[in-house]
Amino acid sequence: MPDLMHRATEKLKILMKMKSWPQTRSKKKEQEKPRRCYLMELPTELLLEITLHLPLLPEAAFALTCKRMFAISGETLTSKSLRFARDFAPLFHHYRNGHNFVTPRWQFINLLENTRWRACSKCLKLHPRAAFPARELRRKPEARTCNVGDLAGIVDLCPCKKLTFRDKMDLIDHLRVRQISLNALKSEFGNMVEDRYCWHSCKEQYGSTELHVSLFPELNAENGLVIRTEYQLTTEPGQVGKEECMTPRFGCAHRSVDLWLSGVYQTTICRLFDSFCSSCQRISVCSACKTTLKCPRKQPIQSEKSGKVKFLFWTQRCLGGTGAVPDATWAAQRIHPAEPSISVENCNELCPWTVREHPALEFPPSLGQEITDPAMDNQTMTQLYSSLRMI
Repeated sequence: MPDLMHRATEKLKILMKMKSWPQTRSKKKEQEKPRRCYLMELPTELLLEITLHLPLLPEAAFALTCKRMFAISGETLTSKSLRFARDFAPLFHHYRNGHNFVTPRWQFINLLENTRWRACSKCLKLHPRAAFPARELRRKPEARTCNVGDLAGIVDLCPCKKLTFRDKMDLIDHLRVRQISLNALKSEFGNMVEDRYCWHSCKEQYGSTELHVSLFPELNAENGLVIRTEYQLTTEPGQVGKEECMTPRFGCAHRSVDLWLSGVYQTTICRLFDSFCSSCQRISVCSACKTTLKCPRKQPIQSEKSGKVKFLFWTQRCLGGTGAVPDATWAAQRIHPAEPSISVENCNELCPWTVREHPALEFPPSLGQEITDPAMDNQTMTQLYSSLRMI
């Protein structure tokens, strides 16, 4: 008798569960129904009117919510404010990492963080969560570093090209594939195939100064990535290195193009049979990252029509090896993050506005060996910083 009662009780429980199944399924179906978005039910004209009153960042985030809003406000995502600045850091604030954390781009990156994506303070980009160690995910965005480690960062090549370490590896893969294709073409056409490869070129205007930049990357014999950057700087005569005409471009992560060019041109009067004295070599090479600036011509090219002069010069820098881990050579070329110990007081060699004067000659230069005027008049560093509104 107790067994029959037990079986009857179990059957009753099963029947009660079966009766509840349809109700549970119907509730799940109700929950699966998409909720109404009353904003998206508005006509397009009203949505356009709403976006006209939104600031840049809210409108850019609004454009990423759905396809309809992307069609309405997608142009906002192409705004220059949401990209890297063409000249990555202000000329006299290049050593301040905090400058890059107050830009609209970084604020937008923080706004886009979610459970899948996190911001990296070294690359200044979003990475998947898997690209960060667990301890880094608990840190604030301004202190978070991806799996690349402390040597991660950004190299500023030209107004358009900013390389992270992952971008560098992509460029190396691109050069390797190109080399395979080049070898196949050479086997067919011989020396008619051009080895020289212009990866990118662009032009930037700074007032009356025009700067044309061309990038020529290659893999050297030591299996390192070398970037040759060729410049054509057109400006008014006698204006190279002048404070009021100075451009914010860097020849490397440490040296201003204008002042570096002015200093190197002073060495042209010392060239004897394509050799240089020790001072010439020191001026031409950045002691921090070993980037070299060279001028193939002793004089700039004078334009009779415009009255301007054109300087032709180039820099060569090594961005490190092809390994999967960044090395010290790569780290030395980064413009972000800057070395934490660099400041106005102790910049020394790592200072873009340091003027390097060539020692006085024991003999006067011969005719035809004209050089640019000294970058700045002789004055103490305190007076120099004061004139540049640094103190």
